[in-house]
Amino acid sequence: MSSGTNKHWAEEIAEKVLERRGVKKHVVATGITPSGHIHIGNLREIIIADAVRNALLKRGADAEMIYVADTYDPLRRRYPFLPENYEEHVGKPLSEIPDPEGCCKNYAEHFLNPFLEALEELSIEIKLYRADELYKRGAYADAIKTALERRVDIKRIIDEATGRRSPEDWSPFNPICERCGRLTTTKVKGFDAGGAFYECECGHGGFAPFKGGGKLTWRVDWAARWKILGVTVEPFGKDHAVAGGSYDTGVRISKEIYGYEPPFPIPFEHIILKLGGRLAKMSSSAGVNIPVKEILEVVPPEILKYAILRTKPERHIEFDPSLGLLSIIDEYERRFAAADDIPFRHVVMLVQLGRRPHSEEVDLSLVRAAAERSGYVVKDEEAFMRKVMYAERWLRRFAPESMKFELKEALPPEAETLTEGQKAALRVLASMLEEGMTAEELHNAIYTAAENVGIKGADAFKAVYIALLGKPSGPRAGWFLASLDKEFVRRRFLEAAA
Repeated sequence: MSSGTNKHWAEEIAEKVLERRGVKKHVVATGITPSGHIHIGNLREIIIADAVRNALLKRGADAEMIYVADTYDPLRRRYPFLPENYEEHVGKPLSEIPDPEGCCKNYAEHFLNPFLEALEELSIEIKLYRADELYKRGAYADAIKTALERRVDIKRIIDEATGRRSPEDWSPFNPICERCGRLTTTKVKGFDAGGAFYECECGHGGFAPFKGGGKLTWRVDWAARWKILGVTVEPFGKDHAVAGGSYDTGVRISKEIYGYEPPFPIPFEHIILKLGGRLAKMSSSAGVNIPVKEILEVVPPEILKYAILRTKPERHIEFDPSLGLLSIIDEYERRFAAADDIPFRHVVMLVQLGRRPHSEEVDLSLVRAAAERSGYVVKDEEAFMRKVMYAERWLRRFAPESMKFELKEALPPEAETLTEGQKAALRVLASMLEEGMTAEELHNAIYTAAENVGIKGADAFKAVYIALLGKPSGPRAGWFLASLDKEFVRRRFLEAAA
């Protein structure tokens, strides 16, 4: 998490911001278009902004973090998760489209609300702006008028930066058609001090006031927003930072059109989702993602934040919610957990030992008993229950099959595959079992039993798992045996050896 100077990357960025931007108050901006589930890939931007805001505050600066929900952006297409009748809403602002499930006041809120709840869980404080509200109350009115008056200059800036030629009738303002409700099918034909005259592909022509009657195109909107909200720092995806990209044009529009110094940029690499060994770029619209609300059901918020903060913004993150996430939890606990805390990886095993027979339901008393047999004392009941809950959800949602097991009530039929050497090892091991043996002692005992009967250690471990689980592998054997009732284990080993 630190560079060679022992400073966290957020502290280094904060120092550069304070050197370059001599202002009284810093506004760290972030945001997203809520066109679908807001996922952990989107979360990286928020956590970067939060870390930099906190680093600025730590240095005595006056700083706040704002979140702009681009609720006035149009629905670009009917996404795979939307019903067919949403074809008619393509091109309309998200805030003006009905919620696909009928639980919120509009489409944008349906996807925004769970994310805002997740930010509360993550203890990330923001000042929220909804773009549709900003436009409707006239916050953008002067910026729209200026953009239309300077249309030729803005077109030249964009053409020079991108190397492409915009259509001659290009406009920085997209009116919303009064008849069809779309803003992607209108053309500005003229304007006056209060609004723009337009024609729409639907055949309607009308007048769109600058106050709520439409929105600026993305590149112009972004630059205008910096001045309107006083933005001084902003993280954004690396795709916006390429030569001729949104930030390049934004810088020129901000300076040359709006007379405002653009914010300090923090370009960042994306989070790549790793599922089943395959990498995939996350996309809300394509449905390839894990919503933030969902991942917070399987991992504590402090660990999710750590998973992102441990990597510098300029490096990409491969997020594997399966074994990769388990390794990050291990790393977090090594750094921050108390020595006597029960490791999450161990709780994952205990949860499976605590399931009631013929049921997926977890009996907390069984889990606690297994924890105490393995040498742990449950000191904080609430914290223990919380960890059990996360472990149980992770097992159901993301754990690979290799991590899952079921302690068999009766000797499994697979025990018939045991060799005479494996059976002999189980008999020796049964004679060695004593109450109070540590996980390390039990682990070593398996090797000793194997050596005594002349078989490989790996074969003895397989025999242990087959006798108890009916398969040749399982959780770490020492900890596993330490968590079980020794008399039960002794009887099972002798039964398997018989």
